[in-house]
Amino acid sequence: MRPQDIKIGETYRLHDHNNYAYAKAISILKPREYPNMHKYFIVKCEYTVNKNDVFGFIKYFRPCDLEKDKK
Repeated sequence: MRPQDIKIGETYRLHDHNNYAYAKAISILKPREYPNMHKYFIVKCEYTVNKNDVFGFIKYFRPCDLEKDKK
């Protein structure tokens, strides 16, 4: 998935673990923008087990690792 295809607030799945958890996009960090010190875009996500959980872990993923939920 490309960075411009990701919408803030939508829920996505990881393409290699598409049956387990959900990632809700919080923000997209540009390359070399703090805290992203990589040369590529990073998506800051709230990572939860259930789709409608109130809280979750904050994790960072590359846009190519995310895919739309098929359900």
